[in-house]
Amino acid sequence: MNNGNLNIAKQMRIWVWVMAVLVGTVQAAYAAPKSVKLVYEVKRDGQSFGHVTETYTQSGKQYKLESITKGNGVYALLGERKLLSQGDVTKEGLRPKHFESLQSTNAKKTLINDFDWQARMLSMQVKGNKEQVALVPGTQDLLSVMYQFMFKPPAVGQLKLPVTTGKRLRTHQYQVSAQSAKLVTPAGEFKVLELTEIDDADAKKIYLATEKYALPVKIVVQDDGATIEQLLTKMTIE
Repeated sequence: MNNGNLNIAKQMRIWVWVMAVLVGTVQAAYAAPKSVKLVYEVKRDGQSFGHVTETYTQSGKQYKLESITKGNGVYALLGERKLLSQGDVTKEGLRPKHFESLQSTNAKKTLINDFDWQARMLSMQVKGNKEQVALVPGTQDLLSVMYQFMFKPPAVGQLKLPVTTGKRLRTHQYQVSAQSAKLVTPAGEFKVLELTEIDDADAKKIYLATEKYALPVKIVVQDDGATIEQLLTKMTIE
């Protein structure tokens, strides 16, 4: 075999190896768990505020997500806040069809979103009023966006995420960076990616566990001058 043929054979072996790695990466990203339960402690300016319990279940090609926030002490008087997201599981990850945000003590704060992917329309019900806006491809709701990373972990660099809060649809921009030090939580230590919002004065930070399906283990937001921290205390994956 001459040198030209040897070079071609070598290039082919490299190409096959690269493709195998890429295919394995895609398959690993898509092989998300069928059941997840995450429990967080929520602190406001360092003081315990409440707890959040979130559950994700997949049955066939359908998923259901539920998040319940309960306050501690006097904050319990605010009642439970419940988020619900339901939809399809596709090769692109989660595709929400229905989203609800409910506040048990104030029905007027109820938000309902319905996604019509065929017509590419998002219907939003806010305080009994209905509004429709064009549905941006890849749109997630306030809850599903955190679990979409199980299927499509973000790469280091900039990331755009179209998300509906229930009231409005907006594309958020994040700077994604890998953290060298492990994040210590009551649920254990995790290697994480840090997502920092770069287009908002009240920048949100999201920390994803790279070795645990890119699940969120810490979230920090600014709210009216206060720092709200949501830190993982328990993780169950099946």
